[in-house]
Amino acid sequence: MIARIACSLLLGLGLHWGAWAQGRWHLHPDDQLIWRNVIAHIDNGVVRMGNSWSGEVAYTLQADAMWDETKVFQGFSTSSLDIAFTLRNNKLYLGDSAFTDAILYTFSEGQIFIGDSTFPMDVAYTLREERRAFSTGAGDAPLWGVYKEDSRSWSDRVAVIEGAMDAGAIMALLAAGGWL
Repeated sequence: MIARIACSLLLGLGLHWGAWAQGRWHLHPDDQLIWRNVIAHIDNGVVRMGNSWSGEVAYTLQADAMWDETKVFQGFSTSSLDIAFTLRNNKLYLGDSAFTDAILYTFSEGQIFIGDSTFPMDVAYTLREERRAFSTGAGDAPLWGVYKEDSRSWSDRVAVIEGAMDAGAIMALLAAGGWL
């Protein structure tokens, strides 16, 4: 009996590990990283507006390792009726479509392109690694500056993302912030 309970518990933990292992990301308006100014954040696959854990839920992320895709659901839902976007092969599709005309954005080599393209004229945003003004130690999450088109100018930076480079998280944060 105890072995069955232990197996059930391990299986349940294994199935939910994907949601726990998704990590944290923060979308800041600038590189000052002031907590009260956070635009949106992701914690355990839930995209919330602002810095509070009780903030409005914009999207819910669900990674599907079997099909190698990430589904982005509207609000706090995982219903197939609430799919806003699907990220497959670093391409953001509208809803759950698999047709090429439903590709909204393509993520490639730190750049976000409009539609199903990697042509330099179609660059919408470029992500560049930023240096922290105030480092707290070796365990700091990486910072990514989000720049308009292919710019390197600080005046063209629209936001800063704190967290690992993950196409699904970046697309969801930018959509929540109103940039996608």
